[in-house]
Amino acid sequence: MHGLVSLLDDSHYKMVEDIWRELETKFGLTGIKVTPFPHFSWQVVEDYDWDIIAEKMKEISENISPFIIRTSRLGIFSGKSLIIFIAVTKDLDLINHHETIFNTIEPVSKGIVPYYHPNVWVPHISLAYTDVTENNIGAIMKFLAFRNFNWEIEIDNLTLIYEPTGSIGQLKHKFKFTGQ
Repeated sequence: MHGLVSLLDDSHYKMVEDIWRELETKFGLTGIKVTPFPHFSWQVVEDYDWDIIAEKMKEISENISPFIIRTSRLGIFSGKSLIIFIAVTKDLDLINHHETIFNTIEPVSKGIVPYYHPNVWVPHISLAYTDVTENNIGAIMKFLAFRNFNWEIEIDNLTLIYEPTGSIGQLKHKFKFTGQ
């Protein structure tokens, strides 16, 4: 799977990395290292048209100015594979940016993960996944529950994380938002 994401600003990038290290030290969680870049995702897919994706990303980045996202709380995606995350608040600007990105990239995408469709998208910053279990989730949530996750983060980029099955993700393309 591959993802079109925005990396966090330097200070929040470090804060998330620090949390990841704490979770590894205290609970042995390492699943997050598959995609080792603090970010939130606009879209996750099986594949892109690699001849066109960079051009589309550049086009998008030239029409979006850097903007602020706000986070609000700790959350859990339930089901077979639990994910612990920091929720990103959906405001009108974020929704509009997501629709622009999604609609521009959809024609050059194959196998879009349905959770990233504009009607159901829940923007978030992942803290732990793949190794969160019924046995450790209570202790992990207790460890994180009293932290302040009311953050304001400047978002200034559109980045593609290339992550073939079984491989660690790599940054493939990164474009700064330069719109007016």
